[in-house]
Amino acid sequence: MEENVGGYSNVDFWQDSVIEILTKNDHVSGVKTALGIEIKSEAVILTNGTFLNGLIHIGTKSFSGGRMGESASKGITESLINLGFEARRMKTGTPVRVDGRTIDFSKLEEQKGDEIPQKFSYSSTSIIKNQKSCFLAYTNNNVHDILKTGFNQSPLFTGRIKGVGPRYCPSIEDKIERFSDKTRHQLFVEPEGFDTIEYYLNGFSSSLPEEIQYGALKAVIGFENVKIFRPGYAIEYDYFPPIQLYATLETN
Repeated sequence: MEENVGGYSNVDFWQDSVIEILTKNDHVSGVKTALGIEIKSEAVILTNGTFLNGLIHIGTKSFSGGRMGESASKGITESLINLGFEARRMKTGTPVRVDGRTIDFSKLEEQKGDEIPQKFSYSSTSIIKNQKSCFLAYTNNNVHDILKTGFNQSPLFTGRIKGVGPRYCPSIEDKIERFSDKTRHQLFVEPEGFDTIEYYLNGFSSSLPEEIQYGALKAVIGFENVKIFRPGYAIEYDYFPPIQLYATLETN
């Protein structure tokens, strides 16, 4: 994409927030940024994720954000609605991130990677040979009891969350409420990468207050001394029903 402003031309990269989709003769013609710069193009690719008017929920707290620590995107939804598109709200969640140095992995079940690793791409990049293991942990009744003490502050149960969540991705509080006959649930302890001590606790998505999350997590075997980098949270955001797209994921 190329932009021109004040006689300055930059044909490579421009870092800014997009606030509007530009059109000409009923076809996309570029974007407008928060700085008022109009970047012309023949096509625009939107990869919005959870950023469109994103709203983060942690217990009774709600604040704007596309993900924790990053600003929500304002303007694109309104721009597309003005062009005739229909927008709706969706809700999803993310789990706590924890310090791997504070986990007692000897109490967890190791889950090694594939003996013959494969790739998701046909590119010529090399196959990873030295894999890091994942681990399994489990909740218990004590964990569930601690989580339940925060249900009256849960935006999921108090009705503050209006967006619709994915059918098969429940939060930990939703799981212990819907499957109350289960005495435990699996937690998948996944390293974020080779060059970080941060672990992703898949299965512990939550929008409960951070102190409730922390107390419940310390009741998990192997997590007695755990430290949290950031709590889990729910996030509501705008999305556009895909029936408005062609099979190629394009639209005029």
